[in-house]
Amino acid sequence: MEPAAAMTLRHAILGIIAQKPSTGFELLREFDAGHSVIWPAPQNEVYRVLRQLKDEGLAEIVAEGARGSRTYAATDAGRAELGAWLAAPSDYTLRYEPVLKACFLDQTDPQSRIARARQDLAFFQEQLRVIERTARQKAGQPGPVREDARAMAVALYTALSGWARAIVEEGGSEP
Repeated sequence: MEPAAAMTLRHAILGIIAQKPSTGFELLREFDAGHSVIWPAPQNEVYRVLRQLKDEGLAEIVAEGARGSRTYAATDAGRAELGAWLAAPSDYTLRYEPVLKACFLDQTDPQSRIARARQDLAFFQEQLRVIERTARQKAGQPGPVREDARAMAVALYTALSGWARAIVEEGGSEP
């Protein structure tokens, strides 16, 4: 069995090409850390997974374009694999460094604790701005909206922002 991270990227790519046939370049934009940290992926991994999905019969090339670009779509077997993954139990293990650091903030001095919370708050708020900006840019465009994922990400970053804001305010300063 593959590690959970590899399986997640594999199914994320399969999900995207099931929603809308896409080139590797289009997939790279979906996984760009500049748009969101939900699931960034390096270029070599995206192309490796695409080749693997094709070799396994879960994806097929439906068009070839300029400079060797290929558009991939999910096959019926790929859609069945995606459906099985969606129905399977989720891995709820939270591996997020800010949460781990929060476990040990009591091991540092109050100023460092507040500084850490300020940095986290700035990051979480920036992620909310990125999500909002991306939603505005995609509004009215053809293609998948992924509103459920967007709503979950907004709720997550809003909650994390609330935690960080409380630490900062507890220290007597506004961010």
